[in-house]
Amino acid sequence: MEATIGNMGRVIYIFEVQTKGSIDSLIVNLLKALNNPAVQGVVAVSDHDQLEKIKKHAGPVKDLKDKLKCWDYEEILKVHEYLEFVNGTINNLGLVPIGF
Repeated sequence: MEATIGNMGRVIYIFEVQTKGSIDSLIVNLLKALNNPAVQGVVAVSDHDQLEKIKKHAGPVKDLKDKLKCWDYEEILKVHEYLEFVNGTINNLGLVPIGF
């Protein structure tokens, strides 16, 4: 994900979704992403059990230690639902001009 935020410039986070398969492969992909100096952090997305395994495997990897974030997919679904509600509410109030 890349976004331009005010005078901060480009903000880039890399999301890696893990459903099953090699955690070592996930770690290698995240380390490759961190070779780009514009990347502020990397996010592993999975279920609770997989995220615990990812944390265990990534813990000793020095370059991932401070930049890896873990996000449970169930929480992502809740965030999406809340954002839909907020956007719908704002649209119903007419706070943002059409076409903006």
